[in-house]
Amino acid sequence: MKSGWYATALRSVRFILVILAARLSGECIALPGIASPQLLENGEEPVSEYRDERIGDVLSADNAGQERALPSEGPYIALVIDDFGFSRKMTAEFESLRLPVTWAILPFERFSGYTAERAKETGIPYIIHLPMGAKSDTARAESLDGSVVDTGMSPEEIADVLLNAVEVLPDAVGVNNHRGSRATGDEELMDSFMEILSGFSLFFLDSRTNASSAAYAKAVEKGVPALYSSVFLDHQADEAFMETQFLRALALAKRRGWVVVIAHTRIATLQYLQKLEGALPDGYLFVSLPDLFHLLRIR
Repeated sequence: MKSGWYATALRSVRFILVILAARLSGECIALPGIASPQLLENGEEPVSEYRDERIGDVLSADNAGQERALPSEGPYIALVIDDFGFSRKMTAEFESLRLPVTWAILPFERFSGYTAERAKETGIPYIIHLPMGAKSDTARAESLDGSVVDTGMSPEEIADVLLNAVEVLPDAVGVNNHRGSRATGDEELMDSFMEILSGFSLFFLDSRTNASSAAYAKAVEKGVPALYSSVFLDHQADEAFMETQFLRALALAKRRGWVVVIAHTRIATLQYLQKLEGALPDGYLFVSLPDLFHLLRIR
């Protein structure tokens, strides 16, 4: 068994490599993001506070480096499906969906690697659904096993979690937070996390599990291409609720030109999304999350 000093030294070396990458890598994209939303008490963003700016050019994994014919007008809807990695059966079910989507795969679950391979083989872009500490967690209890980013962690510990996740999901195009209501509200933690993430060619999606999240603003500050989610589709697994949430998403997309919607790997959600295939209102377009980054940059 490796001694404690050896493991600590190894983490330090890995962390130094990440920081060097952040400073030296020509592949790192450091462009401004979209203005951080000023939240109202109900979690909505007031229209007057929104403005568009260019963001990083992050391409879909299956189209990277190729010329693509992309629509030049929106509104765009980017649908992200969270919580892949628990079930091979659920992965197979969602493979049948014909809508452009992005999978968010938990990196440390039984079928994480399998799900990533299926996404790669079917041409579905995927991101790392990185576990982060929630307010309901016992302080740091879940972060001690090296699989959760949480308050109080050193930069070396944060880097270790991220590097382990990237090793499991090597073709990921970005990262979003799984849970994380405590972690994303910690400005110091998010400052360190985004500094480390800037060493990778990955974008960040703030899932907005905390209305006071500092994640998006810190990503922009550190030059990490970033967006944020505005609608959770399926907090309640019934069609009427999902229809209401989807109409909210359409209204937001019409207002500002785009929206990111998060859903989850549930059969009721899949059945609702299947009903949307070919039934989207005129003018609206479903796009993958990496394609949304690209479209917002070029328009």
